[in-house]
Amino acid sequence: PAPPTSAPTTPGPTPSSGTTVLIITNNEFEDGVAFCRGPVGLKNVFLDSGLTEPAANSSLDCSSASSASAKEWGQGVPEGTTLALGLKRKESTNLYIAADGTWYSGTCWFQDVTSNKKQSLAKGPSYQSQFEFTISETGEGSGVVSFDVTSVEGVSGGLKMTYADDRGNSVEDVAVPGKFEGTSLKIVEAPGYGFPTVLSNKWAEGDCTCTQWSPDSAECNTDACLAGCPSPLADNAYGQHACRQYYAKEYTVDTSYCGWLYKEKSETYCWAMDEWLCLDTSCGYGGVDQPAADYTSSLPEDAAANTYSCGHGKNLPSATPGVNWWTNGPGCKDKVIDGVPTNPIVPRSGGTVNMIFEDLPWLHGK
Repeated sequence: PAPPTSAPTTPGPTPSSGTTVLIITNNEFEDGVAFCRGPVGLKNVFLDSGLTEPAANSSLDCSSASSASAKEWGQGVPEGTTLALGLKRKESTNLYIAADGTWYSGTCWFQDVTSNKKQSLAKGPSYQSQFEFTISETGEGSGVVSFDVTSVEGVSGGLKMTYADDRGNSVEDVAVPGKFEGTSLKIVEAPGYGFPTVLSNKWAEGDCTCTQWSPDSAECNTDACLAGCPSPLADNAYGQHACRQYYAKEYTVDTSYCGWLYKEKSETYCWAMDEWLCLDTSCGYGGVDQPAADYTSSLPEDAAANTYSCGHGKNLPSATPGVNWWTNGPGCKDKVIDGVPTNPIVPRSGGTVNMIFEDLPWLHGK
């Protein structure tokens, strides 16, 4: 039977001027639930086009254990808002973000009804594909829609996300890969949940026990730490460079996780900082105008970890007055596939955001 906590999908009044309609569609292999999470104080996001039924604290908000949706699909994190949108296969539902509404650091992920009965993913995505987005308030041209489709956890299905504004402009990110080749990657059951997925390097390489990165730390320079790139590495320019260099090598092999998704032209993240690509496996280090490859060069005190991890830009100051690095060119570039950046950021002007969870038949042996 249809889940009793699904949001209404019957046509309503025309949305107010400036409203952005978020349409979520289940084209996956089975009936299930789309979980969509937002921060504390999700502002002016509604269940109806008349903008009278706030989504936060509604019957669809599973952050409260007593809500109908929590009883149906599992309880989300108590802080903020997590909407549980029950969807039959091929069914869609709408949410409405008023012109003065915001949804910062949002994310949506899908769980099929079978695995949900085994263990709910209401508290957050694991081992799976997901959408990430921020929709800011429209006002004097400052509002934006930014988004990405991410496979940092794994590939459990296909993703399509499109923003079409009310001025006729549109941008789309698509990640619907064909099956991988070779024997390096495997279709496995997601631990604890049972749905089929292809695990990312983050999970396939195991656990990282690093607490403070240094180039001499044996525990911090394992494949597990380089693949997961936790904060002790990511927040340090040299640590992050080590992660980027690990993935630069992965990209050279079509049968690796990142190499496969790139070959398939999936407009998605394969690891946490995948919005930039290294130009080669040196990743901007070791050249005459670059930091030393052995991490012995001193960095400026205000060196941004991401920028200095690969030389994103030219003529960046070194710690030596009057000496710049990457004078001959950057060591990394924005990741763009078929002209589309991994994380589009465009002006908000009403319109519609479409999030479609797509079936990958090969993932289910079809």
